[in-house]
Amino acid sequence: MDYLRYYLGTFIMSIGIIGFYMGGPWVWLGASTFIPLILIDIFSKKDLRVRHISTPWLADLPLHLHFFFMVILYAALFYWIKTEQGIEQTIPFSYLLGATISIALFNVAPTAGIGHELLHRRNPISRFLGMLIGTFVGDPTRDIAHAHTHHLHLGTVNDSDTCARGKTIYTFAFTATWGSLKDFYLMEKARCARAGESFFSPNGRLFKALLQVGGLLLISFLIAGIYGCLVVLSSIILAKLFIEMLNYFQHYGIVRLEGTPNQSHHLWNHLSPVSRLIAFEITNHNDHHRDSYIPYYALKPHLAGPQMPSIFLCFLSGLIPPLWFKYIAKPKLKDWDLNYATAEERELARAANKKAGWPDWLADEGP
Repeated sequence: MDYLRYYLGTFIMSIGIIGFYMGGPWVWLGASTFIPLILIDIFSKKDLRVRHISTPWLADLPLHLHFFFMVILYAALFYWIKTEQGIEQTIPFSYLLGATISIALFNVAPTAGIGHELLHRRNPISRFLGMLIGTFVGDPTRDIAHAHTHHLHLGTVNDSDTCARGKTIYTFAFTATWGSLKDFYLMEKARCARAGESFFSPNGRLFKALLQVGGLLLISFLIAGIYGCLVVLSSIILAKLFIEMLNYFQHYGIVRLEGTPNQSHHLWNHLSPVSRLIAFEITNHNDHHRDSYIPYYALKPHLAGPQMPSIFLCFLSGLIPPLWFKYIAKPKLKDWDLNYATAEERELARAANKKAGWPDWLADEGP
């Protein structure tokens, strides 16, 4: 089961492919599959089990096959659009919406978690597949800012993936996207300067990224027409927003003094069972920030650091910011400030609370 459980993403993608093959209202089948998974994740006990993997290639197989499953998924999407247009000249909006949401959700889970895992591998083939997978969320260059900014500066103002206290999920989705693009621009520009290349060189990451995303949209249009292009473009944008919104909960409100070591209390763990599987342990990322080359199945759940409930519960509450702040964010960060923060971090936390307009619960605690 320690191997099979990580084929959950492949299984639900197969359901989505079947839905597109059947057509009509069945295009909602992929999206609807997530409803029971989310409910299970929210109401289940934390999954604290360590995986026992003695044959790594079996655990890596779903990672390296995923790009090809995505090709099949998109081929099924295009087949449905062409078939539907052959029957009716127009496709009902409800069907297009179902297709867009289904593809967007698959672009997030398991695709984003798999892409993240592959980009952290040393194997160049794995990294190449990870870069290709980034096409489906319109972010083939995310690995640059992620590895060279987030992993170094998490919890500080220099990390666009760490959301400041008081900010909502809605504003963060855009500021994180802008921050990642800005970091990519600065790093790629510096690399091109060292290599004596133009920023727009065919050898550069910008050109390749535009080629990947533009190529996907062009293929969508050539095969499935304007409907195919619109569904793919909309699903890419929606998936990108969903990914940043989920990213919001990974380090929300945590502060760290720049230059101090990354430690277990500088991140949140979400150890619910489904999210661990479908995101390939991205929510169990304590060890990941200790050593980003540890494979996902070797990451161990740590209870010594701060914990969050199911990331899906956080997401649903985050859609209504007053609920998120009152019942999860403020209580969890108060506990973090009082029981995990160092003396220096408490000062940063007090300043962050003041800026957010939150209570100064550290006022009577001292340094």
